[in-house]
Amino acid sequence: MIAAVLGWTGTVGTFVAYVMVTRGHLTVQSRRYAALNGIGGLLAATGSVIYGAWPSVASNVVWAAIGFWTLVVATRERRRPVASVVPFDRPPTPEPSTALAA
Repeated sequence: MIAAVLGWTGTVGTFVAYVMVTRGHLTVQSRRYAALNGIGGLLAATGSVIYGAWPSVASNVVWAAIGFWTLVVATRERRRPVASVVPFDRPPTPEPSTALAA
């Protein structure tokens, strides 16, 4: 019973993450999407271990690893300081030339 609950919870979690991305509620770069995939993959892998379904364990562990790695990258990106950018809306005006006065 526990294996089934873990497996289904993980599977539903990854499906929910996918549906939320396709409907525009999350982005693929969001930490929430990465966390849902990582946790969902880990739960599904745990359920598969209990059943002894080793191919499913392998694919879910890889899925969880990708999700957690994406979470790490997204967190690093969020913590990186943002460089100040000067808005550029028109080309610079040329400096008046003094060489033509001769």
